[in-house]
Amino acid sequence: MASWQAYVASWMVWWRFKGSLQTVKALRQRIETDRQTKSTRPPAHLETQFTIEERHLGGCTLYDVAPKSEMPNQARILYLHGGCLLFEIDVAHWQMVAALAERLRAVVTVAIFPLAPEHTLMEIFDAVRPVYDDLALPSQDKTPFFVVGDSTGGSMGISLTQEALKAGRPAASRLAFMSPCVEFTFQNPEVRQVAQTDPWLDVPGFEEAVRYLCPDVSPDDARVSPLYGDVSELPPTLIFAGSTEMLTPDIRKFVAKVREQGREIEYVEGEGMMHVWPLVQFLPEAREAVDKLVRWLEYGKS
Repeated sequence: MASWQAYVASWMVWWRFKGSLQTVKALRQRIETDRQTKSTRPPAHLETQFTIEERHLGGCTLYDVAPKSEMPNQARILYLHGGCLLFEIDVAHWQMVAALAERLRAVVTVAIFPLAPEHTLMEIFDAVRPVYDDLALPSQDKTPFFVVGDSTGGSMGISLTQEALKAGRPAASRLAFMSPCVEFTFQNPEVRQVAQTDPWLDVPGFEEAVRYLCPDVSPDDARVSPLYGDVSELPPTLIFAGSTEMLTPDIRKFVAKVREQGREIEYVEGEGMMHVWPLVQFLPEAREAVDKLVRWLEYGKS
């Protein structure tokens, strides 16, 4: 049973976000507001707690966030934020980045990538791919490379890993995703049924996002929908999802497919929990999820 805080959070996001994904007009208005008001720079308070270096690679601005410590860093993490590939990074993402950097003594590279509707999904992938490939190369200090992300950032992380493995290039040694969007056609009847009571997401907004993202590629292409890609070589993966979110029926299919291939995957479905619930720091369930995420990645450092 979900905590009372989780029920409050669900009502809060329903009031704040649900309407913007129910009509095309509302979605476009939210995108316009996002562009006018959101900053992509790390919050100022993080700069007092962490070493933050800005650099540029491919089509991305990168922020390398690391603990202020004389001890060597023990892992490299690429964080890919969610937001339908329409919206900029949010403070909740930066909070997760800070937790990972501090608790894992890791350098967390945050990729600020191009967004739709100004760019297509293939253009976004072209911008992020060089970042992934660069971090996946063996480092001189032999630190492991992990990919962590949420929502559409999670789907991009899976797709880029599948692509790297297929091409025989180095790939991440562990993956961890919160509510990844693994299927972009949204034709699963169960998805549409759950969407009616999902407190955050809805089908019309995602379908409009797909029209922006995929003018040149079918949404059932494996590069778009990693559910249809090869998972036979997927590295150990941890996935969180919520029972109330519309993405979960297809996430369950993805998890089952990975297990059928005999690959290691750990799946945590929060009963009564909404989309990307591990990012909501004031939830007791989220704190437990972050603890699990850290332990799971810590194990991959050995």
